[in-house]
Amino acid sequence: MPLVEPPTPRRHGRLIAAVVRAAKPLFRLHLALYRRELARAPFPRDARRTVIEGPDPVRLLFVGSIAVEGFGVLDHDLTCASQTARLVGSSRGRGVTWREVSAPVLTAAEAARIDLPDEPADVAVVLLGICDVLLATEGDSWEADLRRLADRVRGTAGPDCRIVYVGIPPMAEFRPIPPVAKRLLTTQIERLNALTARVALTLPGASWVPFPEWCSEGLYHQELLSWSTMHRRWGQAIAPAVVSSLGHAETADERCGSDAGPGVPA
Repeated sequence: MPLVEPPTPRRHGRLIAAVVRAAKPLFRLHLALYRRELARAPFPRDARRTVIEGPDPVRLLFVGSIAVEGFGVLDHDLTCASQTARLVGSSRGRGVTWREVSAPVLTAAEAARIDLPDEPADVAVVLLGICDVLLATEGDSWEADLRRLADRVRGTAGPDCRIVYVGIPPMAEFRPIPPVAKRLLTTQIERLNALTARVALTLPGASWVPFPEWCSEGLYHQELLSWSTMHRRWGQAIAPAVVSSLGHAETADERCGSDAGPGVPA
């Protein structure tokens, strides 16, 4: 179950969808600007480290774009995935191993087709949506792709793998843009987030985590605008959901074990 109340889809969904479709040229412009920013932005230069030593390691899988790639930081230890893993390991008193499936520009449709590690995982964390916002992805396609991705993850990571869907950040707030463009981007973000929450509510073993609160009294502080801070706050929001998912999974395992018959190991 989600840790928070999921966003409610807006009324007049068809009208909003029509407006988003009509604004596709504007979205494409912002996608081009986003690609240009990616080409100039820093990414981690060191080798990935995907193991935290400790007993009975938790196995994680991260699927996403810039949050997993490490946009804006130079050290993999500062990425959202690494920070989430450290917090999960510290909370559980266990080691952690993880795999990352990412690309700077990755849509939900591409993620649903991409090769995934053929290795068991306890929890998969899905951080998608920025590219789909800028491509004005239709709601039905977005929702279907998220479900297909969950099926593919469980086909490789195991049928009991929990899924944590993470909300799209308020990207319209990260740079000065005209009010009309800001409103369109925000509408598309809210629309896709609401659909993601619905997927999490209706998919067994899935949960939804919104992007953490970003502003303070309407002001965006310099410290908050650093990408290292963003990755840290992503990790701080995601880790409790991963820990909760692990707790639910272990409770279910214990329940199944207590129902085992004579001679069947629990």
